[in-house]
Amino acid sequence: MARVLTIPPSAPFLPTLAEALLDGALVEGFAPRGDPMALAGATVFLPTRRAGRLFADALLAATGGGVTLLPRIVPLGDVDEDALAFSEDAPVLAAPHAIAPVHRRLVLARLVAHWRDTLARTVEREAVAAGTGATFALADALGALFDDLTTAGLPVERMDGLVPDELDRYFRVGLDFVRIARRAFTDYLDAAGLVEPAARRDALVDAEARRLTALGRAAGPVIAAGSTGSMPATARLLAAIAELPLGAVVLPGLDLDLDEPSFARITDPRDPAPDHPQYGLSRLIARMGVTRADVGTLAPPASHGRERLASEALRQAETSDLWARLPERLPGEALARAMAGVSVVEAADPRAEAVAIALVLRDALERPGETCALVTPDRDLARRVAAEMARFGVALDDSAGTPLADSAAGRLSALLVTAAAEDLAPVALFALLTHPLARFSLDPEAKAPAVAALELVALRGARPRAGIAGLRDAIAAFDPEAWRGGDPRRRIDTAALDRALDLVDRLERALGPLLALGATRVPSALADLVAAHRAAYVAVAGGLDPEAEDAGAAALARTFEMLAATASDGPALDLSAYAEASGALFGDAMVRPRAEPHARIRILGPLEARLVHVDRVVLGALVEGVWPQIAETDPWLSRPMRSALGLDLPERRIGLAAHDFAQSLGAREVVLSFAAKVGGTQSVPSRFLQRLRTVAGPDEWDAARQRGDLWVEAARRLDDAPAVPRATRPAPAPPLALRPRRLSVTEIETFLRDPYSIYARHVLGLIPLDPLDAAPGGAERGSALHEAIGRFTAAFPEALPPDALDRLLEEGRRAFAPLAAFPAEHALWWARFERAAAFLIGFERERRPHLERIVAEAGGRLDIPLGAGTFRLTGRADRIELRRDGLINILDFKTGTAPTARQAASLSPQLPLEAAMAQRGAFANVPAAEVADIAYVELKGGAAGGEEKAVRLKDRGTMDLAEDALAGLESLMKAFENETQGYRALAAPQWAGRFGGYDHLARVREWALGGEDGE
Repeated sequence: MARVLTIPPSAPFLPTLAEALLDGALVEGFAPRGDPMALAGATVFLPTRRAGRLFADALLAATGGGVTLLPRIVPLGDVDEDALAFSEDAPVLAAPHAIAPVHRRLVLARLVAHWRDTLARTVEREAVAAGTGATFALADALGALFDDLTTAGLPVERMDGLVPDELDRYFRVGLDFVRIARRAFTDYLDAAGLVEPAARRDALVDAEARRLTALGRAAGPVIAAGSTGSMPATARLLAAIAELPLGAVVLPGLDLDLDEPSFARITDPRDPAPDHPQYGLSRLIARMGVTRADVGTLAPPASHGRERLASEALRQAETSDLWARLPERLPGEALARAMAGVSVVEAADPRAEAVAIALVLRDALERPGETCALVTPDRDLARRVAAEMARFGVALDDSAGTPLADSAAGRLSALLVTAAAEDLAPVALFALLTHPLARFSLDPEAKAPAVAALELVALRGARPRAGIAGLRDAIAAFDPEAWRGGDPRRRIDTAALDRALDLVDRLERALGPLLALGATRVPSALADLVAAHRAAYVAVAGGLDPEAEDAGAAALARTFEMLAATASDGPALDLSAYAEASGALFGDAMVRPRAEPHARIRILGPLEARLVHVDRVVLGALVEGVWPQIAETDPWLSRPMRSALGLDLPERRIGLAAHDFAQSLGAREVVLSFAAKVGGTQSVPSRFLQRLRTVAGPDEWDAARQRGDLWVEAARRLDDAPAVPRATRPAPAPPLALRPRRLSVTEIETFLRDPYSIYARHVLGLIPLDPLDAAPGGAERGSALHEAIGRFTAAFPEALPPDALDRLLEEGRRAFAPLAAFPAEHALWWARFERAAAFLIGFERERRPHLERIVAEAGGRLDIPLGAGTFRLTGRADRIELRRDGLINILDFKTGTAPTARQAASLSPQLPLEAAMAQRGAFANVPAAEVADIAYVELKGGAAGGEEKAVRLKDRGTMDLAEDALAGLESLMKAFENETQGYRALAAPQWAGRFGGYDHLARVREWALGGEDGE
């Protein structure tokens, strides 16, 4: 009879297996304890390589750590080909070999792309999602379907029996393609001398089963442990091992507590339960020809008896009526004992859940020798917990590793192709330039100033022209002498420009081939894209070495090698599509850390956790859709189609997830964790959790929740800190020598409304940087309009030309040309300018007969005595009109809403101050004279084009306003001659809420919500 045993979930699997192997409990007559040479003749099959390494450590620990020759430890599904080399199945080792995963993905993506393009020319064009990402997603799903067909041993002809007329239109179309693609892919593999990975795996596993069967007793002790036999080939190998004279199969957590009728019903052909945790094991023991009663145990369950609790909680739904007699099978004392070590953490959201779990893991380190693990299928939660543990300085042994795309090398690889695909747009380019691995053959000391110079000259503010040429144009157009004022670019000199230009040259050499492929705007051969991508990485970061010490760089090098060897079979893509596809091409590779056999804190996936024993286990992300995962619909075959073909339904994965959940419940202490809200919406607790709550009853469940609430409360209080006094409104008072002695008329409004901004700009010398790749706004539109009107007026200061409108529009085209890089904004603003220009010419024709000439963009300055010194007021008037009667008009053009007359008389005194300056002859080329009118001209470009808004008050004339404004300015500046007078933030309440460039320094958002004074 086949020898089949099991280890209960509450017993440490690998240590128990090691002890049983040494003591002869596995194979009759084989008890190698004390003989360091005897183990070498045994073979042990385990599910994963990691399990094999941990089993070797368990064996060494069980033998006392002395010198021992270990058995041959082989991962299931990864058969030792050397062992087959001298068997009758040696020809299996010869070609055909398995097609590499990346190679297969490219071939299938090419088939899917061709199919989709064909549909696009038919009435079915709306049936398939477009885009490179969708293409590769469909290719991956097609590969998974082919794996399922190969594993199940189903030929493509089986699909011919499906009835298309009964199917949805999409599935009819998809089924036709699957038939064609299956045959085409098979023909391709035959021509290339390759086979499906699943076919190669199954062939090797079957060959190993035949080899062991043929050897019989000569094969020596052969043990397979930890597998549920979910794949048919693996199940056949397990059955062969169980039949060997010296063979044994050890199952993980076979349920020996479930009543026999319920256990038999799990695999009832009339109504099977693939979502039951024992479904796979039940089918496996039936295949091996044994019953559950024939299965022996290698260790007794732990005293808490949680196996019985899990058995009841996860029983088949059709037998849940037996819960009515639950006390007969699980008495109250047994239930209380099983639940005593269970805590339930219900966090508010994933972040709070991660903090609570981190505290649970950290607490384990306070207990000498205790081990703890987070078990979860949710990689986002795993990363959150790892980040929280870093706060405590604790590094975790994470079995899943890091996706290549998340490694430093993978991120740089993605940035390269993204920057090229976006024609070196500022945000993507800045991210590339500042990546620590992007060296461009420069020392860090040389790279940093070059990047800073290029950033200030070309990347901040409005976007330059696309590509390398745009960067060079931005550098060439930059005049260092024009930025000697308060602008941050005053730091840029000719040497800095040379460094920036050298960096652009290096960037062109590195990304030139990629940019050239992108410039064609047509699909390129994938091999050319991969070659250019790889060359760019080498030029930017240095060589690619598959044996590099950095695991991420080594994985990237191997991926590039594989892509280079197989890209000729992939679809043609343009550069943007390749950038989108790079996530799929590079995303599957994992950067795995070396296993730490003696680590006390681990993060494990459910499969890895099946054989790893820890004292305390945290089962995280126990919500529907995560654990168990949502049963995704196959995009190629519907559920009825899969059922008709005899393929596993999605519920099979739920059964595997349930088995992993039951295995983890065997730990001495269990913490069940879930977030009440995920993604801002209410989550649904896992069905496993809900079943456990039902069986446990309200009293035991409430007690478990209370234990978990302690961790939730601790997580909430972790970031508690002493109360910080509310920030108060700042009013810094610098020494008089540091206070500004020169301001423009436009800055006076800022001074009246927010003195702190004057302090930050003129005392501290802080100038806000423009954002990266800033879309043009009102400032750029206003500058272009003022430039056009100023040039037009300077060209025709006295009389208008006959073609005045055409000449103004011509100046407008010159001024608006830099905004052409933003087509949408340019189109909108140019249409408005055309309407404003028409209004302005009509406005001019009405006024010109009364004027001698016009002075545009007139600059001026006025010195105001202040005690021991003077204060200089400067200004640039948009338009000063010299009238025939000897008086002056001053106009200011606005593309937005102009201040009202009362605002101009109080907090917006720009025009009144310009009038005071003009009366005193402060403007160049403008004689001193009385100002008759001051006005704003709104040029919004609406239906009317524009509107004149004169600044007039009933009780005061223009010069009264001017003199009052000048007197108010003198009073203001004299007040700030007192060192105790501070530059108060937002002094005028009318400006509250208009957060500006310095409000973060003044901490306005912190004190503005308080009382009137922010106290």
